Amino acid sequence: MTVPYITLAHRDRSYRPVWGRIDARRLHKILNRRLCQVCGAPLTDQVVVFLRPDDYALGVASEPGLHPACAEYTTQACPVLAGRIHRYNPHPEVRSTECDDPRCDCRHWSRTPPREPQPPRPIEAWYAIHLPLTEYRVLTIAATDTNPEITGIDVHTPSLLHRVRRIRASADPASGTDPLKLLLITSAMFGGERP
Repeated sequence: MTVPYITLAHRDRSYRPVWGRIDARRLHKILNRRLCQVCGAPLTDQVVVFLRPDDYALGVASEPGLHPACAEYTTQACPVLAGRIHRYNPHPEVRSTECDDPRCDCRHWSRTPPREPQPPRPIEAWYAIHLPLTEYRVLTIAATDTNPEITGIDVHTPSLLHRVRRIRASADPASGTDPLKLLLITSAMFGGERP
């Protein structure tokens, strides 16, 4: 499986990538230079952004964009998006171990101390939106009492209505209202894809 450019990994990227963790330095580079989160190359005319209903409600997707081909690969290879797992790993930091390469940055990775075991969260629904590069904007939402500051992609774009499609359903049948599902139903009423 390809190790996405954004994934926290050792200098030898094929050696024990830390699935579920993002390399903060690479994320900053990807957002500022408009690079694909999977291959690291510059984004072109069409960009795909993955998002969850909560991202849409906040107005920002925390996942940077991808080339359409990289997005297609990701929907098949990523166990979350492909629907092969139904709960998030509650402790991805456990896999953040140091390697023997003295030039690797793994010694500087932040390590969170072990905490009380928590039940793994069910994976929510995921969607893909296709944006022209002209509508691909980085946005920062200020921190609130309940949420940290979030920098990501502005998902309230003019062409969203006809450019959204569901990748996977929520693993939690009692997950509540899904504004993106409602958006898809509305889109279908006006000639868009059926949900």
